[in-house]
Amino acid sequence: MKRIILISSLLLVIFLSACVQQPTAVQPSKDGRVVFVITDAAADMQAVSSLSVTVDSVKVHSATEGWVTVSSTPKTYDLLKLKAEGSKVLLTDIQLKEGTYQQVRLDISKVFVVDANGEHEAKLPSGELKIVGEVVVKPNTTSAVTFDFIADESLHFTGNGEYILAPVVHFETHEDADVEVKADGKVEIKAGKLKTKVNVGMDIDGNVGVGLAIGKDVDLVVDGAKIKLGLGIGKAKQQSKENISSDTSMTDGQTSSNTSVQVSV
Repeated sequence: MKRIILISSLLLVIFLSACVQQPTAVQPSKDGRVVFVITDAAADMQAVSSLSVTVDSVKVHSATEGWVTVSSTPKTYDLLKLKAEGSKVLLTDIQLKEGTYQQVRLDISKVFVVDANGEHEAKLPSGELKIVGEVVVKPNTTSAVTFDFIADESLHFTGNGEYILAPVVHFETHEDADVEVKADGKVEIKAGKLKTKVNVGMDIDGNVGVGLAIGKDVDLVVDGAKIKLGLGIGKAKQQSKENISSDTSMTDGQTSSNTSVQVSV
């Protein structure tokens, strides 16, 4: 009888053990953190006291994922305030799928300039600022993307009294970065491996790339929705070429000579 009870008890223990749910293996995350920031290192803008840019969305692109929206919340930044504070501020802080993204895009909807005569809406050759540069996302690490606008190279005053913003940007990406996002939205990038470093500009037709920009003294007019060269066309072309100087871009630590407009943000 005791033997039967012992066997029954053993069978009960085995049955209960089988019913207990066994812990499943935790799958490691394949996402990585990416922090996008904006700043401005422009020189003195004299009469202009405020230059506000509204960014509607931020997107990245890879061959496998296509365009991925990382922020669709419109945010407005005063570039001259950033310059005065010497600070970087947050565009977006997001978890992205592991991989290498080859392009980053800002969609800019509005630009307002404040000078001694009040507030003015500036024209944009294009609201799409698309920059070619690698953003490497690895699991459980942080990458940083910085748009450093050079306001004094980007802003132009036309012959008919209007402002034009053709962005000139110093663009950098870092992987394995040490990034601190503070409560007030300011960002400090303390370390990381430099992946992309490039200067880009926008021309009168809205094209963006290395070596593109509108010359500092080019004569411009706004005709309806279009931006055109003014009367000094020959002079403008010559000055535009003179304003283009030799610079370098760096991708993955490899430096190559390129032609670009000197840009800082």
